[in-house]
Amino acid sequence: MENPMPAAARWEQWFLAANRWVLVVLVAVMAALVIANVISRYVFLHSFTWVEEASRYLMIWTAFLGAGLALRVGGHIAVDSLQQALPPQGARWLRALLVAIVGTTLVALTWLGLEYAQFGWEQETPVLGWSFGMVYLAIPIGALLMLVHLVLIARGWIATGQWEHVEGFDPQAL
Repeated sequence: MENPMPAAARWEQWFLAANRWVLVVLVAVMAALVIANVISRYVFLHSFTWVEEASRYLMIWTAFLGAGLALRVGGHIAVDSLQQALPPQGARWLRALLVAIVGTTLVALTWLGLEYAQFGWEQETPVLGWSFGMVYLAIPIGALLMLVHLVLIARGWIATGQWEHVEGFDPQAL
């Protein structure tokens, strides 16, 4: 009989799928709004003023919520020549130090992002009248998600220096 997948691995798969689907929905809504507005502008000579603002905020949320997924595959800019020049044990220590620095930075970003969202909560966006705090919540939520992704990949990356592989996608080739 096959070994069932450990609960932690099932949770991680669920977490990845949920993160990806939220991004798909955000990008789909943003694209639909922009396309509908362009069609409306050129066919009916009417533009919806709120679409530009809504799509901007959707883009902000998409960027922050997608940062953790980009981290998993090595999609963020990085200089790796030092770790490549070090012997294997030294490279592992350097990667561990980098994970600690990035993790500490993400904890600070989560904390400061919450404070920033609280600061902007009473301010309203110009067209939609939404709370800027809701827009700014993308910062701490995105940083917290990225921290979770970091924790999930840290052990493997420290040990091997290799990022996750996604079939058909190579961020290093971009």
